[in-house]
Amino acid sequence: MKHSLYRIFAPLILGCLCLFSACGQNPKHYTLTETSYFRVMSNMLLFPEQYLGSTIKLDCFVYEITDAVTGEEYVCGVRKCSSGYGCTCGQDTIIGFILEYGGALPAAKNQSDDTSDKTWIHIDGALVDAQRCYINVWAFDAAGNPTDDTEQIYMYRFAVQSLTEIDGSGLQYYVTQ
Repeated sequence: MKHSLYRIFAPLILGCLCLFSACGQNPKHYTLTETSYFRVMSNMLLFPEQYLGSTIKLDCFVYEITDAVTGEEYVCGVRKCSSGYGCTCGQDTIIGFILEYGGALPAAKNQSDDTSDKTWIHIDGALVDAQRCYINVWAFDAAGNPTDDTEQIYMYRFAVQSLTEIDGSGLQYYVTQ
């Protein structure tokens, strides 16, 4: 009797464990579009653990940042978004990833200009981990003038599996809710 109960309940218990653990979950696939980019990225900045192990595809432009304090240089894939997301200066900011890629990343183009004439790329990949990478940037006053202060923005590292340079003329470089 004891042995037959084991045969009945052991598979049932194992099945329940798989149902409520990671072995029962499939990784998700996210394609960030013009309408979903801002919402998904905002959620990802707050809850990166939910996106680990998932495939993420997006169109973005190349943006190069030099940390104002350490001098470390970063190549990022970003879109521009409204103030308050990533910075505290009240000015518009960028939202995206620090790119980690085994090949050559294209150089940024017109990154300081308020135009869609940028170096646009389509990337597929995944978050490296849920560790925030803080980057010190120069702060600006309400009129858009640089100050002597710095503030921190943060991004997550993104392991690029494939990268294609694209024509971004049909893409909005500015994304909102």
